[in-house]
Amino acid sequence: MAQTLRFKKPKTVVKPTSKIDLFCEWAADTHVTNRGQPLELLPFQIDVLADHFADDPAGGPLFRTVAFSCGRKNGKSLLLSLLVAGYLDPASPCHAPYFQVAVTSPTSRHSEILPSQILELYDRIGRRSEWSFSKTPPPTFRHKEGRGLLTCLSGARSAGHGLDLDLALVDEAGLLSKSNETLTNITDALASKDGRAILTGTRGDSGDYNEILNQPDPRTSVHLHGVDKNANAADPAIWEQANPGLGISKSRRFMQDAFDKAQASGSLTEFRVWHLNMPLSPSRQLLLEYDTFSKAYDENATPIEGEPCFIGLDLGGSAAMTAAVILYRESGVLRCLGAFPSEGLDLAARGKRDGIGSAYVTAAERGELFETSGAVTDLAEFLARLRDEVGNHPVLSISADRYRDAEFRTAMARAQIDWPIVTRGTGPKDGDNDIRATRRLFLSGKAKLRRNLLLEAGLTEADVKVSTTGAMQLDKSHRNARIDVAQALCLACSAFITDHDRPQAEIEVTVL
Repeated sequence: MAQTLRFKKPKTVVKPTSKIDLFCEWAADTHVTNRGQPLELLPFQIDVLADHFADDPAGGPLFRTVAFSCGRKNGKSLLLSLLVAGYLDPASPCHAPYFQVAVTSPTSRHSEILPSQILELYDRIGRRSEWSFSKTPPPTFRHKEGRGLLTCLSGARSAGHGLDLDLALVDEAGLLSKSNETLTNITDALASKDGRAILTGTRGDSGDYNEILNQPDPRTSVHLHGVDKNANAADPAIWEQANPGLGISKSRRFMQDAFDKAQASGSLTEFRVWHLNMPLSPSRQLLLEYDTFSKAYDENATPIEGEPCFIGLDLGGSAAMTAAVILYRESGVLRCLGAFPSEGLDLAARGKRDGIGSAYVTAAERGELFETSGAVTDLAEFLARLRDEVGNHPVLSISADRYRDAEFRTAMARAQIDWPIVTRGTGPKDGDNDIRATRRLFLSGKAKLRRNLLLEAGLTEADVKVSTTGAMQLDKSHRNARIDVAQALCLACSAFITDHDRPQAEIEVTVL
């Protein structure tokens, strides 16, 4: 009987053919994570790359621009590093000879983060020496055997002008100023090579970037992970929406620690901007969150009889208010007093000009604000009224602006007041410490005050401006804003905290 032999069919290995499949295979086969595991891209990262690589059947890219916005530490830098390395490394299946890439960021130093990320990737596999970096302006980065180039640009107004690029990367696009022409220059630089652009970064308050995210044109693909301004920043479910890599590239414990740290600092603005991708300015904060401030309200708050106090004073002029905040050393009770000159505008007109309605009139009715004679706040009249408010409480110090030191000392002498004077500045050097002291006092629960409309109005008008170094200073929230009361509050709180932190004198007693 004939016997039929059956052989197993050999397994067919399907080789990836699309550019995105080839890229993902190369990333996993070539690179490793910081734990030594094969580097596998997450689904949201693959989606971004798929749109970036997509070609129009009629020719050219399907999407000229891909915008990718999410909370920090979700693998954005890793994705860009892999992409640039894939174009410049001759061993990559996506390598393109003579490929020209440029990355622009708010600062030149920030744009150099991308080359450092690529070096870190290749250091893990022992191939760091294949790359070279030149600091000669502009900084450039290349593979020694390849013929492509990565140029690192600053966020200067003319960045990208005159270049011919295959790929343009704009990092932290949400931090670009309104007058910045980077996006226009970068787009123009793609013309001759029919190139592509990737925009990344949290939303920030850049009008141009947010317009692209919210109203993209047909040639722009948007991958936006974020929440609106009213979302509950304490809700872990909200964290998921802005962090597609949460639990993988960004740990949940880190997220919780970042929230706790922000809450302890007195301002959640940076957390909302960087980790929840809310459309807010990372360079502007509130001096005090209203919830934190309102917890200090106590309608029974009264200083102890004869209790020493500190005074913060902000000197005004014809338009500005002269304001003082009295802070008592033991009880933590706060009291506030302000004054405007009576000539020129009445309190109702000043409130309308400053955009706070009838707040000044109401504050005057409550005894929190009064008017002095003259066209400029009469400092002698104000100091006399302040002395009456202080009464029999010893003044440990009165803090005022060092730039008006001579004027203030002259007025104090004429009023025959000999309170110890402390002079402060409002810039990052002094202002940073004063702001931190204010937040610390309120967060500790030590501050107490009866509801004060003048102080409430002053806090809503005051912003905290945060520099690129992280230093803070008070600033107006708009052109006509009055921050005199907020400044006086910071000065008083700074004196209080300085005294609180001063080492206590140690007395050694020897018993004979």
